[in-house]
Amino acid sequence: MQDKNLQNIDEIKMRLLQFAKEQKLIMGDFYEKISLSPSNFSGKAMYSSLKSENIVTILKVYPELSPDWLLLEKGEMLRKNSAKNMAVAASPQSKASNSDMTINTPSELLNLITCQQQTINNLSETIKNLTSKQ
Repeated sequence: MQDKNLQNIDEIKMRLLQFAKEQKLIMGDFYEKISLSPSNFSGKAMYSSLKSENIVTILKVYPELSPDWLLLEKGEMLRKNSAKNMAVAASPQSKASNSDMTINTPSELLNLITCQQQTINNLSETIKNLTSKQ
């Protein structure tokens, strides 16, 4: 049985912290990039939900982060077909900043567009599922 205090902690915040830890992100940079302060992830604030605009910002800043995993804990944490993931993995500078990906070929651009369309479709489906539950 789960600790009663842990049951009310916002699961999205917990998954975001897990993502940051597994990606070995510098926490100060992480909070700054997602436009939230560290206090949103500690103490009583851990029990409050993020606003939808915060979630949108997070998914824009970290496009490799799977919205299904973040919101619903379904599937893998990272998108397998993310153009950013492929470029970062192939890049010799992947240990450095990977937030500014450049598109060098038409196939990379097509892959990025395909990933973005998949994200739009996934988010649309998530919104439809969430609104149908109300």
